[in-house]
Amino acid sequence: MRLEEIRLLLMTRAWWSNHRKPRAGGLGRRRGSSTERGTEWKDPPMPSVKLLFAWRVLPVLALLVACAHGSSDETTSEAEQLSTLYQRTCGGRTAQACFEQAERLRVGDGVTKDEARAATLHELSCNGDERRACVALGVLKEEGRGVAKDEAEAARLYARGCEQGLPEGCGHLALLYGEGRGVAKDLAQAVRFYERGCAGDDGLSCNNLGVLKLMGGFGVAQDVAAGMGMLVQACNRNVGVACLTVAREFDQGVRTRKDARLASSYFRTACGMGEKEACAATSAAVAAKPEPTPAVTPEEGAKLEKIRAMCETGVGLGMACYVMGAAYEKGASVAVNPGRATMYYQRACDHDVPEACGDVRRMLGLTADGAKTEGPKQSVLESLQLDMTKVAPEKPKQSVLESLRLDAGKVAANAKPTANAKPAPRASVDRWRDECQDGKGEGDACARLGEVLLEGSAGLQVDVKKGMQLLEDACLKRTASACALLGALMVSGNEALKVAPAPLVGLVFLETGCEARDGGRACDLLGRARLDTTRQYASVGKGVQAWRNGCFTHEDMNSCVLLLVITKKLADSGPEAVSSDARRSIPSIQAQACKTRVKDECTALGLPMPKDVVRVRHLKEACDAGDPDACGELAQAYQQGREIDWDRAEEIPVAEQGCDGGSGAACVQLAKYYRGVRGGAPLNLEAMLARAGQACSLKDSTGCSLKARYLEEFGKLTADAPQVREARYLACLYLPESRRSGPCAK
Repeated sequence: MRLEEIRLLLMTRAWWSNHRKPRAGGLGRRRGSSTERGTEWKDPPMPSVKLLFAWRVLPVLALLVACAHGSSDETTSEAEQLSTLYQRTCGGRTAQACFEQAERLRVGDGVTKDEARAATLHELSCNGDERRACVALGVLKEEGRGVAKDEAEAARLYARGCEQGLPEGCGHLALLYGEGRGVAKDLAQAVRFYERGCAGDDGLSCNNLGVLKLMGGFGVAQDVAAGMGMLVQACNRNVGVACLTVAREFDQGVRTRKDARLASSYFRTACGMGEKEACAATSAAVAAKPEPTPAVTPEEGAKLEKIRAMCETGVGLGMACYVMGAAYEKGASVAVNPGRATMYYQRACDHDVPEACGDVRRMLGLTADGAKTEGPKQSVLESLQLDMTKVAPEKPKQSVLESLRLDAGKVAANAKPTANAKPAPRASVDRWRDECQDGKGEGDACARLGEVLLEGSAGLQVDVKKGMQLLEDACLKRTASACALLGALMVSGNEALKVAPAPLVGLVFLETGCEARDGGRACDLLGRARLDTTRQYASVGKGVQAWRNGCFTHEDMNSCVLLLVITKKLADSGPEAVSSDARRSIPSIQAQACKTRVKDECTALGLPMPKDVVRVRHLKEACDAGDPDACGELAQAYQQGREIDWDRAEEIPVAEQGCDGGSGAACVQLAKYYRGVRGGAPLNLEAMLARAGQACSLKDSTGCSLKARYLEEFGKLTADAPQVREARYLACLYLPESRRSGPCAK
């Protein structure tokens, strides 16, 4: 709902409270119809009918039914009005409160079940950008519960949730495309949305796509391995029918190996999820009895949880995941669960534990023999109290024993470097300090370090004097970025940093930067300063020349756009001589603007847009030469798609090179990639958490924030968990000082 609609809603509540009449039959609706039960009635005439219909009266009136009576001060802000509406309607000040109240009403959790009111609150919450409410409202509209059945609107709501990153929305939308309900039937679209939903770990999406791949359907080629993997993933997400399908495959042995033990276990799991057919299955005579959970001492439980945490985020996560897989397969300190065993074996396989890859195929029924060919190492057996008689022991190697002692500090202390081992990358700010050598070293490192000192980021305190000195040293070494930052600061001053304006000095720095390599930004700022007619140093001629240098010498997009704007203005309204020269210049400026990737100018001239600009080509050279910061900037340029065509195949290797070299920004980009942001890879929890953690260790505030969020969202940790609190503390500590809301609390 737009904020203007909320304001109108609050202004009309007094009218509603004076004229609302009760209906004889309540708020129920007939299935598939919007006609309400009970006696018909008419409202008295409302003022400004045309205005109300212009703001979509019907949704507003529906929301008014849910709202408590009261008035609102028209002088309050839109945000305050919206917060007040949530508070009065849902008992909380956010859209999330309305979603939670709607869910309680939908299922009758502690309140009288009322699906009509639940739909109303879901709509309010959805319009407040609570994506879960959009999908929940879509379900009600698809099924006609509490509202008129409207599959087309349900599809729109599902699409909205899917686009906002909620995988459940993708799964529901895929089902509608597959059945042609609410949208034109499109099997290819259905498959694409199932893939998107399953990549986000939506159980129903994985189940449906897994069946398609297992059987072959909707134009999907049969792939038993992929299909079984997705069905096991769905089973792990508590989709009972997926567990039942896997059980049948192992029971029948047509597409997979016939395996009575695994069939019985999956039948048992499906039965526990309410699948009656599983409980009654012939091959699951004991299905009604849950897998026994072995007695676990507090010490064993703590040890297992430590291994689980290592698998999620810690040191030696490949072997830790392998241990967890063995535990769930053998029932060591946990109940037997082949689905989870498969999941952990897959994680171990993805992290270079080769024997785990064979275990994955075996657990999916893709090998002729179901026996485990090689047991876990002896240290693993000891740490998990596995039954030694069931697994053939193997003499452990010292490195394996040490890596699985579960004490990260001891592991690090006892680790012996090998000849080929690479040292861990250093935090960028530490590397810059060494490379800058207090202003005597590399200009680029001094420029970056100077900016950090002005911000007070990466754990350093604000040091304006030192920061400005480093920027000046870097600018005198013709580092354009330092000249641009220092020049802009001196031209305008900065009250927060207590830097008084010194515009003439600032112009000198900007001019120096504009003449340096990759000085497009400095030229842009110089042109703006020179064309500020409120300043005594204003000069149209010098400003235009600065933009011309930025546009033609440095291929700077901003300079070209501004140069074209002022040239057209001079052509239209300047003196005749100036106007004539300006008109002649326009075609060449347009062509150069196209060269800097201004799409509109390329389209107008009928020219193809170049792949990149000169600054990006320089970044490629520096990245190839081993500069991790250049790789990080280049990866960001790929992602933004402004100075170079977006190309995942080129972006990710560059980001990996930058991250491995110590660029926190590149690690952040990889973490988002493995989260599935903007067409990224399918969700990869291990890689996502590892890269976010790596960014955090490189003193990147965004990396620490992502780590905390991912640990809560995917690691199932609470906000009070030590790992989450530590990550949030570091995120605050590494944030620029001006952006912190207060002291960083440990």
